[in-house]
Order: sequence, then C-alpha cells, then structure tokens
Amino acid sequence: MSRLALLVALAACSRSAVPPAPDKPAPPPPPAAPVAGAKGKLVTRQVPSASLGVTKDVVVYEPAGYDADPNRRWPVYYFLHGLGLDETSWTKSGQLHEVADKLGVQAIIVMPDADDSFYVNAVTPVSYDACMKNGEGLFFPVQPLSSKCVKTPAYESWITKDLVAWTDATYRTIASKQGRAIVGLSMGGFGALQLAMRHKDLYAAAGSHSGVDALLYKGPFPYAPGKVELFTQVAEPEDMIVKWLVRLFGKDIANWRAHDPASLVAELSPGELALYLDCGTEDIFKLDNGARYLHDLLEARKIPHTFYIGPGKHDFSFWTPRLPETFKFLAANVSAPK
Repeated sequence: MSRLALLVALAACSRSAVPPAPDKPAPPPPPAAPVAGAKGKLVTRQVPSASLGVTKDVVVYEPAGYDADPNRRWPVYYFLHGLGLDETSWTKSGQLHEVADKLGVQAIIVMPDADDSFYVNAVTPVSYDACMKNGEGLFFPVQPLSSKCVKTPAYESWITKDLVAWTDATYRTIASKQGRAIVGLSMGGFGALQLAMRHKDLYAAAGSHSGVDALLYKGPFPYAPGKVELFTQVAEPEDMIVKWLVRLFGKDIANWRAHDPASLVAELSPGELALYLDCGTEDIFKLDNGARYLHDLLEARKIPHTFYIGPGKHDFSFWTPRLPETFKFLAANVSAPK
C-alpha cells in the first residue's frame, strides 16, 4: 500500500470529529473498447438543404457501439469526395467503412454529396429548370440530373451550415469544434482545407489527400523552395477545369485568394487547427508540388501538421492505404466519445 493510500485509510478509521467530505459525483465511464470483429453500420440519408434548395444524399457510417449506450456522444468526421465522384465513393471505391471497422474507429463518419462544386458558394447562378432539362451548369452533364441539379449553388453553406446542423440534430454528437473534423480527397481535399480555415470555429482538424492545396500555384514543376510563382490575375481560360473554376470563383483574383488554402495560412495561428496533408509522387495533376509548397508555408509559420509525400497515383490505390494514418491523426486531434 502506498503512503498516500495508508494515510487515507488511517484517516477513515479515526474517531476524528471532522465531518466527512461530501460525496463527489462519479466521473462518466470511459468509452468502451471496440469489440473485436464488431462492425459499424452504413446508412444513406436524404438531407434537405435550404442553401441548395434541394435534398441531397448523405452516406453515414455509424460506428460499432453507437447504439449500445444512448447517453454517449460521439465525434464526427466529415469525408468529402472528389470531382466527378459522389457520396458513395469513399465506401464503394475506397472501402473506408472496412478500414474503420478493422481499426475500431470511434466516430460517426458523414459523407455528403456535393456534386462538382469545389465546396464553395459559386458566383455564377444556375437555372434549375435548364439543368434538369439538359444538364446546363454541370461540369459532367451526363450525370443523373435529378440528383445533381440544385436551385442555388451554395455548397459551402450546404456543408458548414445545413449538414452540420442536421448531423448534430440527428445523431448524438459532440456538437462543438473539438468534436468535428473534415477530410477530403482531390477536390474534397481542397474543400476540407479551405472550409476548415474559413470556419475555424467549426472544426478541430482537417485533412487533404492529394488535394488542391495551393489553388494559385503556377510553378515551378518540380517544386523548388524560394522560386514559387503564383497566379496574380484570372486570364481567359482554355483548360476545361480552369473554365469550371472561373464559373465557381469568378474573375476577381481576390475571391480565389479568399478560398486558397496556401493564402489562408497567413490567417492561421499555431494550435488553431490540426492539419494533415499527403500526396503521391506520381499524381497525374502534379498536386504534390502544391502540397510541398503548403507544407513549407506551414513550417515557416511554425504551424504543426502531419505531412507525407510518397509513391502513388491520384486514385484509391494511394488514398485507401493512407486511411489508417488519417484515422490515427484524427483520433489524436479530435475528442473521443464521452
């Protein structure tokens, strides 16, 4: 018996006239360890969005153990898809739920559909009727129009207002910054970073897998520290993707900077937001260069972050094997169930 325990025992046995201290409420029990082999549940929900004027499909991973304790609250990880993909991509192509089951991830994972929006409130209005008729206003007009056409292209508001509010109202969440994280791949990596940096009150952590981490990065290729050139104006676009970006951001370079993760770093303080970045060295869009640039900007501002560049392409053969590291990062920087 330790000296402290012995003193406590002697005091309890004494006939001192000092009245006993009042009982303190017992602390809540720690989260139960995940049962080996237990699996979470995938469900598809239809979520109305006032910002978009339509209802969107959202895939939700309910972790093993969620139904077991009606009093426990859970963190939420929002996982965003890439250009041309949808809310099912992380599970159908990326097997995210299988990785989460294997690791015993203790979080609700919400995967929304955000079309080809880059997760911004687009400056160019859309015609819902024209979209439903012939796909006008879509990057890929061959997609199912009934699920892709919206009345107002306000996707930043859809994710940060409508979806967060719906999730907190529907599930037993830790409804605070420390209980939320946002992660994405490619277009979704850009979305995760810029949404988290623009809404620092909402998310404790953000992650980008092969994302557009530096929207205005012009060169060089390969990346060379100290020699970076950035776009300073919006020229008449020829590239299909750039034309689409002009439709979203407009021709005012200030609006591009206002959404560019590499520009938003200037407004970020150490400890304000946990960040994760990765990219493959064989990325077809050469996005590893922008990732290296953003990494150096974060280093210069002494902002802690997790960074990985390694062999891999711009596909799930790179992203899925990185998921264990992503979940490890999220668990270290977001609240556990309580």
